[in-house]
Amino acid sequence: MSRGRNAKGRAVQTEPARREPQAVVEPEIPRWLVPLGFLLPTLLLFREFLLEGAPLLGTDTYALSYFARDFYTSFVQSTGRFPLWDPLILGGLPFVDGMHGDIFYPPSLALFLFDARTMWGVKMILHVYLAGCFTYLWLRTIGLGRGPAFFGGLVFMLGPDLVSLVFPGGDGKLFVSALAPLVFWLAERAARHRRPADFAWFGLGIALIVFTSHMQLAYFTVWGVSLYFLFRCVQVWRGGQRGTAAAMMGAFALAGVLGVGAAAVQFLPPLGYLREWSHRAARTVEAEAESGYAYSTTWSLHPEEVVSLVVPEFVGDNVRTETRGGDTYWGRNPFKLNHEYAGLVPLLLIPLLFLRRRTPETWFFAALAGLSVLYAVGATTPAFRLFYLIPGVDLFRAPSLIIFLYGLSVATLGAMGVQRLAECVYSPSAHDAARRALWISFAVLALLALLESAGLVTGLWQSLSPLDARRAQGLQANQENIRNGFWIAALLAAAVAGIWEAVARGIVGMREAVLALAVLAALDLYRVGRPFVRGAAIMPHDPVLFEPDESIAFLQQASRAEDPFRVYDLGDLPQIGAPAYGHPNTLAGHGLEQLGGHHGNEIGRYRELVGGDNAFNVAVSQLRLLDLANVGYVLISQRIEPPPGFEEAFAGRRSVVYRNRNALPRAWLVGAVEVVADDQAVDRLLDASFDPRRLALLPGPLPAGTSVQPDPQGSVRWVERGTNAYTLEVVTDRDALLMISENYYPAWTAQLDGSAIPILRANHTFRGVPVPAGTHTIRFVYRSATLERAAWVSVSLTLVLLAVGLTGFRRRARIPASASV
Repeated sequence: MSRGRNAKGRAVQTEPARREPQAVVEPEIPRWLVPLGFLLPTLLLFREFLLEGAPLLGTDTYALSYFARDFYTSFVQSTGRFPLWDPLILGGLPFVDGMHGDIFYPPSLALFLFDARTMWGVKMILHVYLAGCFTYLWLRTIGLGRGPAFFGGLVFMLGPDLVSLVFPGGDGKLFVSALAPLVFWLAERAARHRRPADFAWFGLGIALIVFTSHMQLAYFTVWGVSLYFLFRCVQVWRGGQRGTAAAMMGAFALAGVLGVGAAAVQFLPPLGYLREWSHRAARTVEAEAESGYAYSTTWSLHPEEVVSLVVPEFVGDNVRTETRGGDTYWGRNPFKLNHEYAGLVPLLLIPLLFLRRRTPETWFFAALAGLSVLYAVGATTPAFRLFYLIPGVDLFRAPSLIIFLYGLSVATLGAMGVQRLAECVYSPSAHDAARRALWISFAVLALLALLESAGLVTGLWQSLSPLDARRAQGLQANQENIRNGFWIAALLAAAVAGIWEAVARGIVGMREAVLALAVLAALDLYRVGRPFVRGAAIMPHDPVLFEPDESIAFLQQASRAEDPFRVYDLGDLPQIGAPAYGHPNTLAGHGLEQLGGHHGNEIGRYRELVGGDNAFNVAVSQLRLLDLANVGYVLISQRIEPPPGFEEAFAGRRSVVYRNRNALPRAWLVGAVEVVADDQAVDRLLDASFDPRRLALLPGPLPAGTSVQPDPQGSVRWVERGTNAYTLEVVTDRDALLMISENYYPAWTAQLDGSAIPILRANHTFRGVPVPAGTHTIRFVYRSATLERAAWVSVSLTLVLLAVGLTGFRRRARIPASASV
């Protein structure tokens, strides 16, 4: 019997066991089918964006990311320079240090060719497609045939653990997830060929994931790929090449360090900011042990989500479309806007890898998948206490984000399972074992479906884990979906077993079986992931986010005619603090400086001053805070009787603008200081006896050689107002402290008449500069030595890695390759 005929599955009888293959058995599929097979589902998945131009702005995109990208793009296009400071929200934030997204990520350069809305969708689509391509390359490199690699690529790229990130706007998470198989592919090439060029390309892969700006997922990727490379080194060590294994590990470590160094400009400045300035520091590195642990384990997976890795309908979600409700989530997190499902079809194939010949790769990826889920469930198990000891874990929350390593492991194991099915054609014993395993899986899932049809599965669940009212309501709303989900899982298991039965009976060949399994897996993943894309495409967006209304236009005109001021979007009464506009950064998106806004990584002291976790709820009794923070105008969605000091300035269709006559200017002079500890400063600032027009609070005494005198007379004039620098002309009849109600940050420098002068932190979070009597020009410039050094390191190491990597191309051009991967 010929080998080709066996590979097609037209006969199952084989010769004795010596005929069982030890090399790769490849059910061939046409080469052209691979890129086309990845392209078609991508186009289908994102058809609203491609055909109708629907924006794919998810919830977090809508809240922050769109504004950040739009500000970045507009600034570069209008000035030809790079923004270093964001003055528009939260009293001002460092642009790079404060992490405003993937500003150095190479695909983001296309932002200068497209508008932010268009480029957002383009990058999402591109990375979903590339996820399939990279997974295919990775699987081919570890020895799988074209058909199984195609199956694995489809599984990973369509996995809801990847695709569902569109709805919450998790672009950075999606980018790293899509790049993970690329990094594994580069690591395998380095392990296999052990050439400097391959290690250099691996280092560039590490740099690329760091440039996405999602440090947490980049951190997890380094975990996964390091464990894999260690596994490969152990294989070489056990093969007797101990010196080679040690050299490989050293080269891998060096390449990784150089890769991280090449992305220093993206992570080094934010690292210092996160530890010392961000409000998150109080919840992580500065928090007490149990408080920090509790914060780090928020947004974990829970048992309900773990069951949803097999039956995706089990836990529900909060995503609405025209055909489905969005209130079916009954898990233990506040809400659910994404899904961790990586597919049932590959899970059904994984047991085949453990029936007879179990390869080391099988054990490794099974362990990596299990380890990822164990980490993802966070404090649900005591194991996270051990993870928490690993350096860096205490800086992050949401352990569930590691699930992409589970998804990649499942796709890899599933592809290996397809390969094993192809090999089973040659062996009656293996063939029968596979048949039994697949039908047993169907029987188990069918039994569970029957039990849940009687309400026994969820009933038992509730008896073991009682639900509160919210969760009980969600479960009730989701009950029908759960029943359907169990039956769908049983039908998928029956379909997989049926496909193999058709191969066994000679009805179809292995090539057709592989394509059928790929289509089946794709349909399963598409049905689960598609609502998250559809939900993002039809999500209602406030048109004012893109085009200003009359009130915003009025404020824009005022900002051009007046000295700098901030605006507070007070919102609908009596729910003070809810923005009148649906997008918390709407005003900033139109160039207006806001008292609040949304960022998630704001300067901690400013957050303390203006409301902390109360989301900037400024009560009427604290209107003095508006004065202190230079809030010249307040927007309210309805006309009110204004408090003293406020007057109506403009009324539009959606909001009324009130002018605050008592607001302090952005820059003014005071002649007295009071030293107050930080933990008492906010109370003192809000105390009725504190007069910010005459007195400034400092955390320590004035620097030696400087002084202030009471009641200075003079003026402050804005000569130039820029984002990265500005100039003031100050006239004072005596020594004074120039106060500026913008966030203090050490990267800001000041010069008085060309000579350097210190900038002090005053009024808890703002800036103060000692000014001697006379007329002076004071120039403020944002200049970060850390950022500059990191940029030089990034450029230098990137060039080094590129130079070493390109030598590999020149060498291969001189020496023909003996075989393709």
